[in-house]
Amino acid sequence: MKTHNFFIFFFYSIYVMLDKNLLKTIKSPIISCSRRTDAPAFLMDWLIKIIKQGFVDVVNPFNKKQVSRISLQSEDVKCWVFWSKDYKNFIKYYKSNASLFDKYDGIYFQFTINSPSEMESLMLSPLDIRLEQLEWLIREFGIDAVSYRFDPIVIYKKKGSDKILSNLDKFEYIIDKVAKMGVEEMIFSFCTLYPKVIKRMKARGKCPINLDLTQKRNILSKLLEITNKYGVRMKACCQPELLDINTIKQAHCIDAKRIEKITGNKIVQKKDTGQRSDCGCTVSRDIGGYEGIFRCKHNCDYCYASPIKK
Repeated sequence: MKTHNFFIFFFYSIYVMLDKNLLKTIKSPIISCSRRTDAPAFLMDWLIKIIKQGFVDVVNPFNKKQVSRISLQSEDVKCWVFWSKDYKNFIKYYKSNASLFDKYDGIYFQFTINSPSEMESLMLSPLDIRLEQLEWLIREFGIDAVSYRFDPIVIYKKKGSDKILSNLDKFEYIIDKVAKMGVEEMIFSFCTLYPKVIKRMKARGKCPINLDLTQKRNILSKLLEITNKYGVRMKACCQPELLDINTIKQAHCIDAKRIEKITGNKIVQKKDTGQRSDCGCTVSRDIGGYEGIFRCKHNCDYCYASPIKK
C-alpha cells in the first residue's frame, strides 16, 4: 500500500510540474486584440470575462498543442491595442464597464473604415455610423489613441466582365470626414492575394487583379492628390516597395513611441519578429484566434485571416 501511494504521489507531482510549466504566465506590456479576428465587434462578452479573470489562455494557431497563458493584470499590461471595423459593441460595453478598462494606463485603437462595398457585405453598421464611432473614440480617448486605416485597397473584376471595380469610390468622402476630426495619418495597404484569398473571391464571383508596381503607383498618385488636399499623410503597412513614392512613409501600427505618449510609460522599441518581415510593429502579444468563437463574422471577401469559406 505504501508503494502504491508513493507512485500515486510521484506521478501526481510530475503532472503538477508539467501543468505549471505548460501554463507559465507570460507578461507583455502590449496586448493586441486582435489582428486575427474582430474582437471589439463580436467578442465583448469574452473580453470582459478574461479581463475580470486577469489572464487568458491563447492557443498557437499554427501549433494547437501549444498554449500560452497571458497575464491581463493591470500591473503587467501597459496598453491594449484594439483592431476593428465596427466599434459599436465596444463603445456599448465600455460605457458599462469603464472601470475595467480605465485601470490600464492606455488603450490604442486601430479603426479600419473602407468604402462600403460588396466585398464587405456583412458589415453591420453603415459608413456614417462608423464615422460617428471614430469621432466618439477620438473625443473619449484623444487623437493620439486612434489610428485610422483604409485597408486593404482591392481592385477586381466580376466573373464574365471586363469592368474594373474597386473599393475606392467613397475614399475622398471618408478622408474629408476624418480630416475634420483631426486625423492627420492614414494607414493603408494593397490587398495581398494569398491563394485562399483568390480562391474565396473567385468562389464568390469576383476575380482579384494582381497589380504590378506601376499600376499601384498610378492609383496612389490619385489618392495622394486627395489626401494632400485634406492634409492627411499616407503610411504603408508591410509594403516597402511603396515607400519611395512621394511622401508615403512606413506604418508602425503598434508604435512604441505613440504608446509611450498615450500611457506615459517607457516602452521597449523592439521589432515584432512574429509578424511579416516588412512589418514595422513593436512586439506585442496577440490574444485572438482564427477558428471557433474567433471566426470573424464580417466574412470579408479579401480577408487573409479567415479560413476559406464560400
